[in-house]
Amino acid sequence: MKEALQTASSFVVLLSGDVSMVLAGKEGDETQRLSQPGEFVIVPRGVWHTAKVREPTTMLFVTPGQDTENKVEPVRA
Repeated sequence: MKEALQTASSFVVLLSGDVSMVLAGKEGDETQRLSQPGEFVIVPRGVWHTAKVREPTTMLFVTPGQDTENKVEPVRA
């Protein structure tokens, strides 16, 4: 599932595990791997994104505001 936050950016910090955050860019997806506790990504307002979990993972999402949109897309290998 992907989501986009329409009213604010989101701060996502890795607490444990290993995950790739995939953000939809104008010229294709951009991937940022978070593999060490404390690593983070800021997801800009309105950017569709998803997480590709590599192992059991705990993350903290901080997003002020409301109006999150979600969509389901087929999983690609």
